[in-house]
Amino acid sequence: MVTGPEIARVIDSFETVGSDNNTGKDQVRHHEHTRSAQVSFASEVRALVQVITDLGNPFMEDSGDLLVLDTRDIPDQAVAKTFRWIEKLGQDQYDSYVTQRLIERTTPVSDTIPQNRLALFSRPPTRTPSKVTQMIASLKSDYALFSRLYIACQTRDGDLENFFKHENHANPPALSQLGKLRLGTKADLTDCLEKLCTSEGEPSTVDVMILDGSAIVNMLRPVGAKTFQDYATLVFLPYIKAQLAKSNRVDIIWDVYRQDSIKNTTREKRGKGVRRRVTTVNSIPGNWQEFLRIDDNKTELFHFLAHQVVENLSTEKEVISTCGENVLCSRVHQDASSLAPCTHEEADTRMFLHVPGCSRESYRRLLLRTVDTDVVILAVSTVVQFENTQLWIAYGMANTFDTSQLIKSPHFGCRKGTSSPMSTHSPVVTRSLPLL
Repeated sequence: MVTGPEIARVIDSFETVGSDNNTGKDQVRHHEHTRSAQVSFASEVRALVQVITDLGNPFMEDSGDLLVLDTRDIPDQAVAKTFRWIEKLGQDQYDSYVTQRLIERTTPVSDTIPQNRLALFSRPPTRTPSKVTQMIASLKSDYALFSRLYIACQTRDGDLENFFKHENHANPPALSQLGKLRLGTKADLTDCLEKLCTSEGEPSTVDVMILDGSAIVNMLRPVGAKTFQDYATLVFLPYIKAQLAKSNRVDIIWDVYRQDSIKNTTREKRGKGVRRRVTTVNSIPGNWQEFLRIDDNKTELFHFLAHQVVENLSTEKEVISTCGENVLCSRVHQDASSLAPCTHEEADTRMFLHVPGCSRESYRRLLLRTVDTDVVILAVSTVVQFENTQLWIAYGMANTFDTSQLIKSPHFGCRKGTSSPMSTHSPVVTRSLPLL
């Protein structure tokens, strides 16, 4: 009641000012009904529509992955698990706190609450110990073992020869290196083959090129490509077209990645990368090699490129591409029953399933493009099975098939009467290992 007159005066003064400077229509106008506010709102709406057009509607995402909307990066599975269960975890811990401390009173209120070590975006993943750290730990373990052995031999009759007959480590040192499978250097085998070679010319054309798709993707960097569609259109497809100009048929063989594979140990040594969804509109990652370290990234990329090659290369020549256990063909009525389904995990062995099919179709000059020593060794042992077939191995990480040197071996331990040249491309020179 005391402030009533003063409030009435203030209201009357504002109404007077409004009636002097504005019409009755403007007095009821919303503060965002100005031209500048409407222009800004329209601009933001157009920007949102453009983002949804480029990146896709986020509300139509039907996968169970946790991803960043603009880059389509997929975080680690541990981070996604944290976000899915963090509410339930907090509720369970709250109920446990109330039950133990307030209802049952079995735990003092002053007891420390344990900290949750959850995987988050800002928390880096746990690093594996370095090789030096693991070697020091192994030496300490051996030191403690032999110390106990020395003490035991002082009080009882110990037989050292019998002791060393048995394994004293959790993992046999002959097969294991710091708890992981001991590996060798397969590339040393090619050095032995090169010593048996002399110079020879390279064939100008071949009938069939069988390409290791994973090696080609690692070789072809996404220079000038902004999206995965650009990579397929501007980089990968032109490369395949160039190979078709030198041959009548191109077979592209892709690796298949399984969780229970023995190759996981080797892949873990290559490091970790960022998971990103592969679609036509998604942007290419800045670090291409880091992107290819993730098996799921490569699986999606290989399937994407396999469909792009078969669907977009309209040519009279044949193009065959594997896709998982199946095979895609550029010709609708192409018979691929001898090639699929195939459960081979790596392209190394699957490439040689295509060689007999080419021989049956009267293709005599075949070239296999790879970077793996396994293919060279397998070719040496299998080429003797194909009469009147010339098999060339393009080996190495050269950017093109252009060569500066070819080497020929007069004797390579093959069956008498067969003549199967093998060429090996390296980054600097091309080495050819013909099998006679």
